[in-house]
Amino acid sequence: MKRLDLRKDFIDIYRLVSERVGAFYPASNDGPGKGKRVKRIDLGYQFDQAGWVALVFDTRRDAQPDGQWNAHIQGNKLERPKWQAAAEANEVEPVLFTLPDGTRREIPPGSYDEFVTIFGDLLKGVLLKARLDGVFVDLPKSPRCELGVEEHEGAFGWPVYEERGRENLA
Repeated sequence: MKRLDLRKDFIDIYRLVSERVGAFYPASNDGPGKGKRVKRIDLGYQFDQAGWVALVFDTRRDAQPDGQWNAHIQGNKLERPKWQAAAEANEVEPVLFTLPDGTRREIPPGSYDEFVTIFGDLLKGVLLKARLDGVFVDLPKSPRCELGVEEHEGAFGWPVYEERGRENLA
């Protein structure tokens, strides 16, 4: 059985978010838009064809959860090769996840949808903790700057489009 401990991933991704927010400079931002204020902070991810997380700042005035972050993955990603290895192993065997809170969860073989959700929830948790910890306070952002999580192919998205602004404002 393949094992994947997401506690270290949580720490690594939280560090990525903190460092990138602290180093944000509008003129050198590799993200959609040329504005000076961040309208969206997207954490995108992939686990089945490659393992990575990308943090993208969207400074378009009319920024929406429209997948534009996908054009800005290369310079903004953190490799997660163990995610892809676990997804490949899951084609024939169960995977035992250790979630960020220490809970263990065994996923049966062929559980693509559960992988999508586990990784999406992990990233949502990172963004919410960063917000709670004040990571976004000094970021030059618009008054309704949104946080978002999206799987590369669109299999996971947070928040649900119709619920934007309820729990995802930075």
